[in-house]
Amino acid sequence: MTLVLALAGWLAAAALLAIVVVLRRRLELVASAEHELRGPAAALTLALEATRAGLQTDLVASQLDRVRLGLADLEAARSGRRAAAEPSSVSLERVVGRAAAGWRTAAGRAGGRLELDWAAAGPVQVRADPRRLSQALGNVLANAVEHGRGSVMVRGSRFPRRVRVEVADEGPGFSAAPTGPDRRSGRGRGLRIAAQAIEEAGGSLSVSSGETGAVVALELPVAEP
Repeated sequence: MTLVLALAGWLAAAALLAIVVVLRRRLELVASAEHELRGPAAALTLALEATRAGLQTDLVASQLDRVRLGLADLEAARSGRRAAAEPSSVSLERVVGRAAAGWRTAAGRAGGRLELDWAAAGPVQVRADPRRLSQALGNVLANAVEHGRGSVMVRGSRFPRRVRVEVADEGPGFSAAPTGPDRRSGRGRGLRIAAQAIEEAGGSLSVSSGETGAVVALELPVAEP
C-alpha cells in the first residue's frame, strides 16, 4: 500500500511539473509578444515628434508591421505557440532602411548618430517573413542605441549566396551570447527574439565585442532568382 501511494505521489508530481513547464512556456511567449509591442510604440512616438511637418510613411509602416506581429504572437501564445511565418521575396535594403529610420532620432537623442552604409550590398532579395525581419532588425538596433551608447553603424555586405548586415556600436560590448544576458545590464530578450526570427528565415545571428564596442551580425541566404 505504501508503494502504491508513493507511486501515485510521484505520478502526481510529474503531472504537476509538466503543467508548470507548459505554463512557463506560454508565459515566456506572452512576455516576448508584450516586449514587441512596447518597442514599436516607442519608435512611433519618436518618429511622430520628429516629423510634425510630414509623416514618414515607410517608417510608420515598418513599425506598424511589428505591432501587428506582436499582436498575432500574443494571440498565438494562448495556445503555447508563435504566429505562423508568412515568407515572401523581400528587398532587404528596403527593410534595413526602414528599420534604421526608426531609430535614427533615438540615436541622436542619446548623443550619437545612426549611419547606414549599403554600398557593398546593393539591391538584394531574401526569402523571409518581412514582419519577422522588421522585428529582428528593430530589436538589434534598439539594443545598439539603448545599451551601446555612442554612434551606431549599419553596414551591408554581399556574398555569392548570402548577405550580411552588421550593426556596430561604441558601447561596453557583450558579457554573454544572445541566448543569455546581453551587455552588462542583464537584458537579452530582444536579441533572443532577433536570433529566432533570423533562424526562421534560414539565417544566423552572431555577436562579438571589440575594442570600440559591440557588433551584431545577421546573415541571410540570398533568394534564388
